[in-house]
Amino acid sequence: MQLIASPYLSEEDVEAINRGYRNREDIIKDSLLRQLDGIDETIVKERLSFLARLISENRLDIKIAVLRGKLDRGIYHEKLGIFQDGLGNSVVFSGSANETEGGLRSNFEQVDVFCSWRPGDYERVKKKNSNFAELWDNKTNNLDVITFNDAIKNSLLKYATYYKDYDPGFRCISLNSVNETINTCKEPIVPSYITLRNYQKEAIREWFAKDGSGIFEMATGTGKTITALSAAAMWYKHTRQIGVIIVCPYSHLVEQWADETKKFNFEPILAYESRAKWVDELNHQILSYNLGNIRCFCVITTNKTFLTEEFQKILDKISKGAMLIVDEAHHIGAKEALNKLPEHIQFRLALSATPVRWMDPEGTARLNSYFKPGVIYTFGLKEAIGEFLTEYYYYPHIVELTEDEMQDYHDLSKEIARLNIFQRDSIEIDSSTSGKFRNLLIKRAKLIGRARNKTKLLYNLLKDRRDSKFNLFYCGDEKVDGVRQVEEIIRMLGQDLEMKVHPFTSGESTDERKRLLYEFEKGDVQGLVAIRCLDEGVDVPATQTAYILSSSTNPREFIQRRGRILRRHPNKKFAYIHDFIVVPRNLSEVQEISPPIFNTERALIKKELMRASEFANLAFNSGEAREVLLELKQKYNLLYL
Repeated sequence: MQLIASPYLSEEDVEAINRGYRNREDIIKDSLLRQLDGIDETIVKERLSFLARLISENRLDIKIAVLRGKLDRGIYHEKLGIFQDGLGNSVVFSGSANETEGGLRSNFEQVDVFCSWRPGDYERVKKKNSNFAELWDNKTNNLDVITFNDAIKNSLLKYATYYKDYDPGFRCISLNSVNETINTCKEPIVPSYITLRNYQKEAIREWFAKDGSGIFEMATGTGKTITALSAAAMWYKHTRQIGVIIVCPYSHLVEQWADETKKFNFEPILAYESRAKWVDELNHQILSYNLGNIRCFCVITTNKTFLTEEFQKILDKISKGAMLIVDEAHHIGAKEALNKLPEHIQFRLALSATPVRWMDPEGTARLNSYFKPGVIYTFGLKEAIGEFLTEYYYYPHIVELTEDEMQDYHDLSKEIARLNIFQRDSIEIDSSTSGKFRNLLIKRAKLIGRARNKTKLLYNLLKDRRDSKFNLFYCGDEKVDGVRQVEEIIRMLGQDLEMKVHPFTSGESTDERKRLLYEFEKGDVQGLVAIRCLDEGVDVPATQTAYILSSSTNPREFIQRRGRILRRHPNKKFAYIHDFIVVPRNLSEVQEISPPIFNTERALIKKELMRASEFANLAFNSGEAREVLLELKQKYNLLYL
């Protein structure tokens, strides 16, 4: 600290200076010595002891300013203060509120404060810094600035040990210790017990080579989270500062990311529940980060919170290097969400096993544009299975509709064929389908999803495996005879087969899900019956056998599901996938139907076979699985799949 103060001069001192009896500097120094030597009040001595300690540790330097020329008891009374950090940022104040009863309670006082990082304040701060430097060097007009001589310093230092009974909680610390305290945060590092795989290292190298931007297209279960956090830790090692913003589609993913970030020495703020739990802390950490008081911060949030106006305003405050990590990035490709992605955050990393948005090429292009240049590294299931993911057997099962369902299906198909005026080979429910045509497609899709024979087939597959464990059942939300399919499957498994199963849906709380996953891994719960809650982000590596009773035609859904089933586990050598494929009629009747009906049925079968062929191609029993599908492909002219 550099302090410039005005001396207190007696009338005799002023007269001696004005008459030129002696050198004015000597008169001032003698006056200071008299005052220091003549102190009797204990409280003043105690105060001087702290002042002396600062001087003795070279933490305080004092100079005296006095007006030039003839004195009339006027004094140097400017009130100016400058704070600076190690990065050159400055806060300047001028004015004061005197610490007297009048100053604190009665007077009208004012203090002006200016910050160097504010564009409107910069020139004023620069001028104040320059003025103080000139004053300190005794270059200011009409003022003499006098340096303490050794006699004055020694007179002050004799008070250094006066107050021996000071509060033991008070400790004078070195300036280096202060700096270390200000700048300390846990160093983000890659934990020593984590050995990055070669493909993870290659992905990180590509991200650095692309100036810290891009998309990792990595299969579920191949360590996207570890790869992303390793990249962040390495970036910190390179720059010595990093602010990490992690965005996830679901709250349970926020919790999972929080557990992982702590392993890398981050101390994350979780911003997804009540704003009272995170707003103030996040604002505080970003301010401290901008000022250089901390070198890193980490916040993890959901897509929903990320898109709020409040969170966006907080992000706008970040003025230094930060990194945005978006998990399951295909979720954030919608136009509204993409428009909220912060442009001022330079370092960007998107993660997804399926970065191509289904039936949304425009959204995919926008996603690639923000995380430019788009996908920079790909590591798919084909490369991962066997070494990093479990090998699997795939069993496709052909399920026929009942007579009643078949009649309903045919009636719907006739109407769809009539409205399909362009005779499109592939009919999807998207923004181009509307009105009655869209409603018919949805109705037919639900009919396929709730097919009654799926429950019968599942019963037959499990009647001799009632004691089996680690089973996962993917169901739909459609109703069978007025009952939701998920409820019908739970009833059949629990009552008819006497298996201990439990639903895993949006109806279960976060704590209940954790308990279920724990009991599932122990084998106390034989099976989990899910709708979509296990599609993304929930790790169930103990799963050995999966039954897919319902699946959309969205590749993202079935790719995510397969990857989740194939996660490694010490008690699992192979995984087993049973896939239920619905056909609208007995295959022997296909050649008898009219071309319009054939085309609509072929479009349905094609979508089912795209999933089945994808699963079969990488299965350990690929030949056997493809053989089951062969007749279906032949009947509907789909041998190329």
